[in-house]
Amino acid sequence: MSNLGQGEEGFISKNRLETLVDSVFAFAMTLLVVSLAIPTIPDSQAAAALPVYIAGMYSEFVSFLLAFLLLAIFWIVHHRNFHYLHSIDSGVLWLNIGILICIVLVPFTTSVSGDYSDVQIAIVLFHLNLLAIGIFFAAHWYYITHTPRLIEPAISERAARCGSRRSMVTPVVALIGIAISFFTPGNSMLAYLLIPPGIYLVGRYWCR
Repeated sequence: MSNLGQGEEGFISKNRLETLVDSVFAFAMTLLVVSLAIPTIPDSQAAAALPVYIAGMYSEFVSFLLAFLLLAIFWIVHHRNFHYLHSIDSGVLWLNIGILICIVLVPFTTSVSGDYSDVQIAIVLFHLNLLAIGIFFAAHWYYITHTPRLIEPAISERAARCGSRRSMVTPVVALIGIAISFFTPGNSMLAYLLIPPGIYLVGRYWCR
């Protein structure tokens, strides 16, 4: 047991951890749709009430779409990080467990933020969730790039530095979202639209 997660001598393999990660991401992404539940409406009222109710679910649909796309981005980033790993040690194992804890919370914080889009604490829960995910991913990349015995092929210093800067985009955007929530909670969710251009700008101007 003293070798828990220690590379090839450990009891867990890279493939097994990847399978767990993929399963959790798939489950979380699927569970997001639960927040879009519609209450039972009598047949006699459905024609008039259903369109009104669906139109009133605008914030829930926005939260669902943002959360799904963000989870997809995180999965892609995780896949990229694991490309360099040829073995797993306890550091990688526990960082991934931390990531997965935050990932499975996304459906809950998405549902709360969608149902109470004008309540700051509900929105801040989502931002804190994303902030934690971003920090865990930044730590994950830092650990991988500073533990050469785990990686193959080797990561160049430039690529490691660029990846570290890109990994800070999500935490920074989450903090921006928290700041905006003090003025307009619902609209603060739109801060996450800054992530794709943020990653592009980091790659364009700070990765040279």
